[in-house]
Amino acid sequence: MRPAFGQLWGWPIAFGLLSATGLLSALFSDGWGDAWSWLALGLPVLAMAWFAWRPYTPGQR
Repeated sequence: MRPAFGQLWGWPIAFGLLSATGLLSALFSDGWGDAWSWLALGLPVLAMAWFAWRPYTPGQR
């Protein structure tokens, strides 16, 4: 059975949009835009670190 489009591509698209808005915000705005850029660019990095350092358990998908 093939997974649905949203199941397969939902999180990568969300992280891509988050990163794109963070990059544009860092380039074109000050004040709240700087805070948004830190948050938007930091969340994907935190997610990658979370999954990289999680202990492996056999049988886990």
